[in-house]
Amino acid sequence: MDFFRKMSFADSTGDAIPFYHEGKYHIFSLTSPPGTTVYPARLRTTWSHSVSEDLVHWEELPTALYPGEGDEPDASGVWTGSVIYGEGKYHAFYTGYCLTAEYQQTICHATSEDGITWTKDAANPVITPMIELYEKLDWRDPYVFYNEEDKYYWILISARRLDMPVTRRGCIVLYRSKDLVNWEYYGPLYSAGNTNCPECSEMYKIGDTWYLSYSRFSEFVNTIYRTSKSPFGPWKKPKKDGIGGRRFYAAKSMQDDNGRRFYFAWAHDRAENSDRGEWYWGGTFCIPHEVVATADGQLDVKLPEEYVNCFKEKVDWKYLPVMGEYKLYGDTTVELDGCGTTSYGFLEQPEEKFLFTGTVIPKEANDSFGILLKSDWEASGCLFLEFDVAMQRVSLLSLPMGVDPFWEQSCQAVPKATEPGPDGVRVAEKTFEIKDGQAIDVKISVDHDMVEVFVGEQVAFTYRIFRKPEYELGLLAQDAKVEFANIAIRK
Repeated sequence: MDFFRKMSFADSTGDAIPFYHEGKYHIFSLTSPPGTTVYPARLRTTWSHSVSEDLVHWEELPTALYPGEGDEPDASGVWTGSVIYGEGKYHAFYTGYCLTAEYQQTICHATSEDGITWTKDAANPVITPMIELYEKLDWRDPYVFYNEEDKYYWILISARRLDMPVTRRGCIVLYRSKDLVNWEYYGPLYSAGNTNCPECSEMYKIGDTWYLSYSRFSEFVNTIYRTSKSPFGPWKKPKKDGIGGRRFYAAKSMQDDNGRRFYFAWAHDRAENSDRGEWYWGGTFCIPHEVVATADGQLDVKLPEEYVNCFKEKVDWKYLPVMGEYKLYGDTTVELDGCGTTSYGFLEQPEEKFLFTGTVIPKEANDSFGILLKSDWEASGCLFLEFDVAMQRVSLLSLPMGVDPFWEQSCQAVPKATEPGPDGVRVAEKTFEIKDGQAIDVKISVDHDMVEVFVGEQVAFTYRIFRKPEYELGLLAQDAKVEFANIAIRK
């Protein structure tokens, strides 16, 4: 699992380029020069390469691609792209970045006979921006696949239209090819008029539904998807449209021989490993998220069993009550009775890297309930996995919430708010059915500053908290009676 835990800025990673071939999982990924933190030095990335047969144990292979020199189209960085096996060899299509070129972002190409040693195409760049229709600054993130229905190779490119309002220009442009060499312009495949630039797009089909996923840095910093019955669209928003919550970024996927599909993403570093620091581009790999298509064409998100099974050693815990009524049933269940008030406490245990699993059963829930993460004694400074009955949603809150300056200055009981930057207090949220008596499965992976939450095998949230908490885990019921059953902590 160490592949998914980069511990220092020197090891920070960026976008994953997943590729499954002949029974092996490959991850190409953008790797910044050691010690870099800000643009442009941090973005002079290479393509690292690792391979696995089980999603858990990874072997690092030689670096696949390095930036060019001088005025070459990738001299300032080898950015995101995709890998495909076709026409008898391996092909990598990637974004060439060159600060001194007329077109700073272009589509470049490299080939390989073995998938390990790569040769750049002498014709690079192979696709340049159509500046009569699109901005020349944003032309990146090529995703290539063979469309069986259309009988063409497709390449999707992130771009910005010139004929749209400035914050709504983001679109995905389609080119098609018969041979992976000669590309024909089709037009904008997706142009929703609601984002700055849809990054790291990809497309695939499950059953009779097509899925188009992409990331967006200007609205909620997350990866979302759209569905259609045709690869040409129209593309519709599903009820739960996120692969992960905020900070599960630049997620892209691969499907294995068993038809299982896994998304790979990273969560941002922060300056000085501080909860008040600037969010950086690049960071730490998240645990892969498995997606499963539902009968109505949506995607449920869950923690792969391979990672659940990694945590084998049981960790003993003890419930520490702080406020309100509670009952203990054996060594696996805590029932909180906060009806008309609030009841909360903590699960005392020594680990900072662990997997929490449990079943949450609301019995008489009027307001909200959930799990405290990285909390202080007062449960005011924490992450809170909140189940909101009235709103029928599950959220990840970063507390405490800010107040007006008058109250912050005059009332010493009000703690200083967190500094989430663009994230806000409600870091992530999804609509979620909550009914009395209906059990909710919860799995939470905590790895020091990384927190990854999986709820009901339907939705997932990711966040990073760098401060040292008083308590890693707690339970809370606010105007609610809730049973937290089957509690297990493993390392």
